[in-house]
Amino acid sequence: MFGLKKKGTDDKILDNSVKEPAAEQAAQPAVQESAPAQSADGVRISPEEMAEFEEFKKQKKVLELRRMLKTIDHTLLKQTATREDIRKLCREAVDYGFYSVCVQPVYVSDCADFLKDAPQIKIACVVGFPMGENKTETKVFETKRAVADGADEIDMVICISAVKNANYSYVKREIRQIVKAAKGAPVKVILETSLLSHEEMIKAAQCAKDAGAAFVKTSTGYFGEGAKTEDVRLLKETVKGACSVKASGGIRDAVQFRAMLGAGADRIGTSSGVAIAESLKKEL
Repeated sequence: MFGLKKKGTDDKILDNSVKEPAAEQAAQPAVQESAPAQSADGVRISPEEMAEFEEFKKQKKVLELRRMLKTIDHTLLKQTATREDIRKLCREAVDYGFYSVCVQPVYVSDCADFLKDAPQIKIACVVGFPMGENKTETKVFETKRAVADGADEIDMVICISAVKNANYSYVKREIRQIVKAAKGAPVKVILETSLLSHEEMIKAAQCAKDAGAAFVKTSTGYFGEGAKTEDVRLLKETVKGACSVKASGGIRDAVQFRAMLGAGADRIGTSSGVAIAESLKKEL
């Protein structure tokens, strides 16, 4: 959808040696409208060179758009979602070049079928979703089954009550078991930041980092305010590059999307990926 036209980008865009022949200089008043443009430093630029330069700038914007869309986990977690809705989700992920689709466990095998010809699109599955209060062994079983069904990534919700009880050894131990059960599939640890204090957020993120998680993630989108830029910044500072940060929950437009990336998010979870992509396309 966002294809690039191959251009000779190695060719010189602005040639400082361009000169006007004497005959053209003499005739310049008569051809004023077709005279070469000038760059800020006074170098004359032919219409052809200007067109090539504009195309070059457009292609750079397309590449940047592709990079941004590759941060999106295209998400559909509603319990009312049908199999056709999931098929559409997968088709959109392919068309727009999103990183992954993120779905409930019951739809992982369907996604594996729908995306069998598009292995570049990953499949993320939620575990312990959305409350996080399942027993650890239940989350471990969910994780193993999701991987067996074709999940490439696991988005697991921590036990919020363990955090509230300051039982961080439980939190860390549970995450470590999920990471082990995932057998190499990246695990994103959902903290539900809107339910946590500043201190709880930091300690939970440290547990995820120490337990081998690939990401700390802000929210399920089911409780509280969802992702906030200040929380993304805090998580980024807490994990210090030991793992990545995913912003998720309530990200519905291009302004919010850019804000989360600007705050340091490495991945964005949203059910509004198509609307965001279309809005960003208008900037090309």
